[in-house]
Amino acid sequence: MAAMAFFAPTPSTAQEIKSTVQIVAPRVQLSDKQILITLQNAAQQFINTRKWTDETLNMQEKIEISLFFDITAMNNNDFSGTLQFQIIRPTYNATYKTTIFQFNDEDISFSYREFENLEYQENANVSDFTALLAYYVNIALGMDFDSFGEMAGSPYFSKAQSLVGIMSNVVGWRQGDGKGIRNRYYLSENLTNARFKELRLLTYNYHRKGMDQFSENPDLARKTITDLLKKLKESQSLLQNCLLQKSFFSTKWPELVEIYKGATVPEKAVIVKLLTEMDPTNSQRYEKIKG
Repeated sequence: MAAMAFFAPTPSTAQEIKSTVQIVAPRVQLSDKQILITLQNAAQQFINTRKWTDETLNMQEKIEISLFFDITAMNNNDFSGTLQFQIIRPTYNATYKTTIFQFNDEDISFSYREFENLEYQENANVSDFTALLAYYVNIALGMDFDSFGEMAGSPYFSKAQSLVGIMSNVVGWRQGDGKGIRNRYYLSENLTNARFKELRLLTYNYHRKGMDQFSENPDLARKTITDLLKKLKESQSLLQNCLLQKSFFSTKWPELVEIYKGATVPEKAVIVKLLTEMDPTNSQRYEKIKG
């Protein structure tokens, strides 16, 4: 795997959050942008200091997430815009960190008064903003748990799905919001739908049996990932409109390119053909593997 070094974090499926929150509004005319800084700090503190699981973790075990808000409109205390969300995970015996999942949420809206306390109750909507943060925290916990154990993230995906139900009358949470199937409704639906179990298992097999093995045996790790992709290709016709499959490739294409740069010439030919067929959007990027 070209240009990737490795280190050894403490193995654990335990989850708590180490978040980085950024909130910007470059297209909004503001005389004082201090409210954005206040909101950013409050959001980061809300996520990082709240107890989200029953686990006790060391600092190196915490899951890293980033949330980048681009506010495109503000009206008094009402904010709207987009969110780029990312989950990062260490790999065993490596300095390299892999992005488990990234997602662009195109339909963010919430209310916030500067310096107000960020309140949250798990089974009620007391704040559109904290419900949004809690949704993505639970997605992160579920994804990271899934990467360490088969279907281990289910309790957290159920919590995210419950939030969709609680927020069903709020803009951004409904089935028809956002861009097509790329929204919170379909994300949690896919993650709790037994039909897409294979993609949940892919999260575990790719990371635990593939990425975590690169330091000891890169050729075997690469073969494992190739076999997983071939298996996914066999069922692709059943998953064509699945958000999880689309998100897998939009997240993983840069990593896949680096993984296969270290393959043999015959392996490169096979994998470029396979990846291009499965993910035509990034076909030109996969050509870099051959170089």
